[in-house]
Amino acid sequence: MSNLKFNIDKPDLPDEQINKHKDFKKLIYNYQTATKPLYKTPLYKNKKVFIVILLILLVMFVIIEALEKEEDGKVPEKQEQTK
Repeated sequence: MSNLKFNIDKPDLPDEQINKHKDFKKLIYNYQTATKPLYKTPLYKNKKVFIVILLILLVMFVIIEALEKEEDGKVPEKQEQTK
């Protein structure tokens, strides 16, 4: 057996420290976010998910614009010779 020591006679916490952790609104918010499934929350309400989606869309837009510019810059060689 291991030697476990339990301190049963701990001093009480001061009222300042107890009141610092009393926040009912934060408790309710944490409970609601923990119990509500992620797929039921709108994406625009979760800041991290919203920023990730915006970044993905921005990267896709930049890639598409770059590909379109590259295609516009290419002129087939056969068309240049016939002119």
